[in-house]
Amino acid sequence: ASRVFSRVRAWVRACLPPNSAPPLPPKATSTMSDICARYAEENTREALSGSARILSTLLGNLAREDTPKFRRVNLQNAKIQQSVAARHAMAVLEAAGFESVEGGAAMESKLPGDQASARAAQLAAALDTALSACANASFALRLSLPHGGAGVRACTYADEGRTLLTGATDNLVRVWPSAPPLGGDPAPCAVLAAHESVRGTAGVQALLPLPGGEVASAGRDGKVCVWDASDTAGRGAVQPAPLAVLRGHGDGRGQEVSNKTNIVA
Repeated sequence: ASRVFSRVRAWVRACLPPNSAPPLPPKATSTMSDICARYAEENTREALSGSARILSTLLGNLAREDTPKFRRVNLQNAKIQQSVAARHAMAVLEAAGFESVEGGAAMESKLPGDQASARAAQLAAALDTALSACANASFALRLSLPHGGAGVRACTYADEGRTLLTGATDNLVRVWPSAPPLGGDPAPCAVLAAHESVRGTAGVQALLPLPGGEVASAGRDGKVCVWDASDTAGRGAVQPAPLAVLRGHGDGRGQEVSNKTNIVA
């Protein structure tokens, strides 16, 4: 029997594309970290460089927002096809609760309630851990700057490289030291607050250092705010007053939120 099984397994592997893998057996002992570790260790650096970014995005989107859009993975998309061609990439999505639908044309998470977001968050964390410890990865996680669960959409250096600014989906710009210590819990030097949520949309989309040492932030509210990036008085304190606010993109009354309002550069 073992000889027959070995022949069948060899035939299955021979029929698969070179960079794919048979599905992992449904063992109760297989954990999220096991699956992510196999994905990280059994792929080449070239395969991981594209695949890991797409998988992290898919998991991160669902972890942040449980919507029908983020519960679905379109396997007809060329970039997603390339991502899931990596060994064990499909197993990572399956471990997150995604199931094949429409004859394999897509995957959907059908977990009830808030379980979909919770499972996706667990897989995203396990994937980060596996990739940071993997010799094949083209990157390694050294430090994670906390943003209270908000997704980071932009970052830039300012003040001649002395500060790092990040813009997130909670409408806040955070100012960090350019080289935060690797130990302990990092905290921002200052929090810059002037962007607003408009008709259900929110977020700082772009940051740009200016010649005079200031930084401009662009948001989904149609505003561009100019900040003194060197003003870090009060550790973690909110600085609500920008130097200037530029308006005029999209509908200033907030009655129409579309790509006309969404400033990305």
